[in-house]
Amino acid sequence: MTKESSLLRIIKEDILRVLSERRKVSLNIIKQEIKVSFSFISEAIEELEKEGLIHSRQDFFELTEKGTGKAKDILRKHLVFENYFKRTKSENEAHEIANVLEHYVSQEVINNVIKMSTFKNEGVPLTKLDQHRKKLITDIMVSDDALFERLVSMGIVPGENIMVINELPNVTMVKIKDKKFALDKNIARKIKVLKYEES
Repeated sequence: MTKESSLLRIIKEDILRVLSERRKVSLNIIKQEIKVSFSFISEAIEELEKEGLIHSRQDFFELTEKGTGKAKDILRKHLVFENYFKRTKSENEAHEIANVLEHYVSQEVINNVIKMSTFKNEGVPLTKLDQHRKKLITDIMVSDDALFERLVSMGIVPGENIMVINELPNVTMVKIKDKKFALDKNIARKIKVLKYEES
């Protein structure tokens, strides 16, 4: 998937979520909510109409029956993350984090986040882990939005299992699913994980 087609998928999902939250939405509202160039929004709307997920009526966009099901799924993911992060962050921060995460996660990750919501333990820094033990990521404590999105796009998301495979002086080597990454120690310290062992 190219970067452009990935961005288009995200914009389409954002439009569906906005419509699921508000029922009927004007183009101006969509432009205010989704801060990308108008050409991307226009292309996303065109694709959503072709796919039969939305339709326009008197300068407003609405979900079709088919679109309603898909939009509910996106909104549900968003709310799981938003509610989870409201425990440790402001409402606005939780909303913004959920806006990013809703596009990158599997049902398994969502289920893990729901499970983690019942734990009182906030997690420990990734750098405190024994090697070769899978742990669930509980939080990513970085304030830089671009870095946060980069980590998320690598699969480093709350609810995902991560394993430390090697510790070097300035680098922590980690594995997520079948991918291996080298993380700067300062970044690795900001990734929190549950202390208990995953099977």
